[in-house]
Amino acid sequence: MKAIALTAILLTASLAPEIVRNTAQQVAGWQMSHFHEVPQAPETDWTRAVFYIGLARWAATPDQMKYFDAIRELGERTGWQIGNSDWAPPIYLADDHAIGQVYIAAYDHFGDRRMIEATVRRLEYILQHPPQVSLEFDNAECLQRWCWSDAIFMGPATWFGIARIQKDQRFRDYADREFWATKDFLFDSQEHLFYRDSRFIGKTGAHGEKILWGRGNGWVLAGLANILRELRPGDPLREKYVNLFVEIADRVASLQRPDGFWSTSLLAPPDVGSPESSCTGFLTYGLAAGVRMGLLDVKQFSPVIERAWRALASATVNGRLGRVQQIGDRPDAVQITDTQLYGSGALLLAASELVH
Repeated sequence: MKAIALTAILLTASLAPEIVRNTAQQVAGWQMSHFHEVPQAPETDWTRAVFYIGLARWAATPDQMKYFDAIRELGERTGWQIGNSDWAPPIYLADDHAIGQVYIAAYDHFGDRRMIEATVRRLEYILQHPPQVSLEFDNAECLQRWCWSDAIFMGPATWFGIARIQKDQRFRDYADREFWATKDFLFDSQEHLFYRDSRFIGKTGAHGEKILWGRGNGWVLAGLANILRELRPGDPLREKYVNLFVEIADRVASLQRPDGFWSTSLLAPPDVGSPESSCTGFLTYGLAAGVRMGLLDVKQFSPVIERAWRALASATVNGRLGRVQQIGDRPDAVQITDTQLYGSGALLLAASELVH
């Protein structure tokens, strides 16, 4: 299935690439001019990294190359260093590895090895000193592994990207082993969705539903899309990831709200659930990427993607994306005035699939 198929379907719904492009340009511009409003955090922090991951995908679309210059400027300011949080186990934390995806995109564009050297060193250290902790989310130790669903977006694509660049299967094998350990631990095979972490298995939400967090599953579907970009067709590992991706995509499509959003708690009744932009952005990106990669049926999923994009656009005012649930680990209240860097990054990821 070719990329033009998705564009053609969307054009019939008057969702022309120029409309998508205009919204995305406004969001990118607004966010980059409002970094000063974000609470102080290192530039390699995961919240900023996710925005720049979206910006890197957007920069690869037609006529947006200037954003690669902004990414290079970021790297020069940070010395191309991987994040180093002071609140969780250093070295191993997947949140800190997310910025590596930005550096990999910069390397792919500019070809400068300096851009990935620190990332290679960090992952090489982990290969030599692999964590042996449990995936049970009962203390900070488990964060040395991918014991929470967010980590599926933050970590694996960095590992698979470095494996590709280095032509070194050790990075690939480590990521593959850790990914499936996480899937086996957190995946609900009846609901075809991920728990955010082990604390929520067996718990129920305010309406008696299983607590399956919207953004948590957005992280997973978008993370799977990024993994699949690194696993070329014909790679023997790829089929398992494709099968899981399609299984989750089918399920989340069935849970879309009538207004085009997804709820913070995916299984909450639509009339009481809270519509939320960051999970909607990540899920839209995953579904659109799946169509573009030929993994999802264009006729089945295009109406879902169209409704979702319209919802995101409706929450965007002069480039400021609202209705973004704040930093957290479970479904929570969200207001139209709430925004965050990762929400903007999710919208840019989604837009990048709709304008090619």
